[in-house]
Amino acid sequence: MRLIAGNAEQKLLDRLLDACKERGWVKARGKQRTNSTHILAAIRTLNRLEVIGETLRAALNALATVAPEWLQAWVPPVWFERYGRAVDEYRLPKGVEARKVYAETIGTDGMQLLAALWSDPTPIALRQLSVVETLRQTWVHQFYVSEGQVQLRAAKDLPPAGERMDSPYDPDARYGNKRSTTWTGYKVHLTETCDENQVHLITHVITTHAHQADVAQTEPIHVALQAKALLPEQHIVDAGFVDANLIVTSQKHYGVELIGPVRPNVSWQAKTPGAYDISQFQVHWQTKQVTCPQGQKSQQWNPAVDAWGNHVINVRFSRSQCRQCTSRPLCTRAKTDPREITLRPQAEYQALQVVRQQQTTQAWQQTYNQRAGIEGTLSQGINAFGLRRSRYRGLAKTRLQHLLTSTAMNFVAWCPGCKVSLMPKHGLLALPR
Repeated sequence: MRLIAGNAEQKLLDRLLDACKERGWVKARGKQRTNSTHILAAIRTLNRLEVIGETLRAALNALATVAPEWLQAWVPPVWFERYGRAVDEYRLPKGVEARKVYAETIGTDGMQLLAALWSDPTPIALRQLSVVETLRQTWVHQFYVSEGQVQLRAAKDLPPAGERMDSPYDPDARYGNKRSTTWTGYKVHLTETCDENQVHLITHVITTHAHQADVAQTEPIHVALQAKALLPEQHIVDAGFVDANLIVTSQKHYGVELIGPVRPNVSWQAKTPGAYDISQFQVHWQTKQVTCPQGQKSQQWNPAVDAWGNHVINVRFSRSQCRQCTSRPLCTRAKTDPREITLRPQAEYQALQVVRQQQTTQAWQQTYNQRAGIEGTLSQGINAFGLRRSRYRGLAKTRLQHLLTSTAMNFVAWCPGCKVSLMPKHGLLALPR
């Protein structure tokens, strides 16, 4: 598509927003809200064995189209029967062992094809086909070679589901899950205005792979809204878009108050009446010490990076003092080790404590309740505009679909029933005043 090739996918939505800004229908430094929903790819859902078979079949079909003589010169005749038809569940062998043998037969055939493609006489252009690269990556994920034999990887040795390709016909489609919902495809994030007594318009759209976390999209949304001069003063989101670092950086870098529930303290101390959870420790940031509820000071203060890449501070108290403390059962369940706590950097730690207190108040809840309106926008997109299912294959085309759908939803929002025309002479939207 020419819009994708010219990096012009955003232009229609942005032109509409510019026209709305001129009329005062949308403005910066108001309130906006964001949420995401899952998108089903335009492919058939395949099981693992079907993915392997269809990937090899797709590669063979593509090579038969672009290099039929090269393929016919060496391909074993049995392959025409084995891969001539689509791999369907009802034709697959029954039983775990029989399926493993069949998978390794396909794996061996695929290795033979890859070896032929990478041999010296073969034209380089053949190995550069996108479907051949899909075959190569899928075989790396699914198989390994041991003592000259192609072996199917055990399920525990596979890469994470979000990194594997679930179909050769849409390599961008990924497996995703959100609470109890699982799907293969994509995820779309819609951001819209939500000021009182104003029309609610979609200001930004992001389409991602299905497995990518919502929290990874919060800052890109702010960057995009800043480029459009549409940054809000308050950005209302659900818990999936919030963490302590984002609360701090959204305010510091963009002047945006990020409003959303943070995860509660789930330690056993926080759930036990009278126990010493982290909020009862006094943190002295300048002296790099922490004082426990019994007045004892920490002995170690070690900056570190946790398993998720977050900067943290590991604090440890004295073994001898903790061992003699009469309140030890309220503080730690360790038999001999002293109490240890993990802190986020000062700004993040303090922001987290403030929000945990705020979200227990009625005023905060009343503000946060405005987020619920985005559910209606998503519902409209799904039921009236077919947002749930991708009409195209590939992330780029699916993103374009979502941008065009969001533009149409904006038309309906500010002018239900009116006619909007495109001015061919100037290529501009003709909006009624």
